[in-house]
Amino acid sequence: MDDNERFINELNKRSALAYYKLYDDYYKALVAYSTNFVSAIESAEDIVQDLFIGIWEKNLTFFSYSSLKHYLYNSVRNASINYLKHQNVEALYIQKLIDTYKGFDDEDDVYEEEVYRLLFKAIDKLPSRCKEVFLLYMDGKKNEEIADMLNIAVETVKTQKKRAIQSLKKQLGSLFFVIPFPIF
Repeated sequence: MDDNERFINELNKRSALAYYKLYDDYYKALVAYSTNFVSAIESAEDIVQDLFIGIWEKNLTFFSYSSLKHYLYNSVRNASINYLKHQNVEALYIQKLIDTYKGFDDEDDVYEEEVYRLLFKAIDKLPSRCKEVFLLYMDGKKNEEIADMLNIAVETVKTQKKRAIQSLKKQLGSLFFVIPFPIF
């Protein structure tokens, strides 16, 4: 039995060491591959992290090392394409909302202030750590900077940001997509 076969056997047995090796061997390459599609490195990282989580949670079985590699790259490609499709749908929706509100020039300032008020009201409802991470993110801080400032892992920052955005989308509904400044 060669090293690749042993690795696949351990991975199929859900060995934590095999998953660490899988991560070490493929994470950077898969992120680079995803970046070819989505351009944004953070989005590519999220796609690859979701893939690794899915492999663990779904308890997948691989019959060979080549089937594992095929699965990894196909999954990243498909997830990247789905991400782009979702981004396109969001962009079309935002443009539709912008077009809808174009005629309200005199009311723009009032409308913008109301959006800010509702946004910060929703942010105040976030759990404290989630709120803290998200406010630093809104200030333009990178994940690594936030992690250093708060003395937490970068993955924790990403998770807290994701939770904040999901909560804000839920609280603000369609208004979330017309926030007049980029927060993500």
